[in-house]
Amino acid sequence: MRSKSKKITLGLCLIVLTACLLCGCSGNPKNFTVGTMTITLTDNFKESKMSGFDAYFVSDDVSFSVKTENASDLEYQIGQRNNYYYFSNTQTVSGAKYTYLHCMLKEGNNYWICEFVCKHRSYDSLEKSMLQWADSITFDQQ
Repeated sequence: MRSKSKKITLGLCLIVLTACLLCGCSGNPKNFTVGTMTITLTDNFKESKMSGFDAYFVSDDVSFSVKTENASDLEYQIGQRNNYYYFSNTQTVSGAKYTYLHCMLKEGNNYWICEFVCKHRSYDSLEKSMLQWADSITFDQQ
């Protein structure tokens, strides 16, 4: 059941991306805050809604989503970069190829799961920006 929900969410995300036109990652830095987490993206990103996520932001060529999961509910961990875990994968949905960069950041007893999505052909030129955005994530001290 969880897999079906994930596929539906993924499909919705891809529909939004398919509707967007590519125009590059230029723009001025802009902070976005979700709960105690802050990420610096660009002012090209706009807040939107996506079922199953705590927050969802979209630009013309990249989307960013975040949700929290209790650490005890996760069955595995992955490679580490700076203060977060990450991996990327490529999937074809409805004939279009997309690459996902997933980041997991631990705060207290929770992981914040962040996901950047772009068209596969743009990934090489966008990867550096996506990793810099992931590097910018901070949490308020409680």
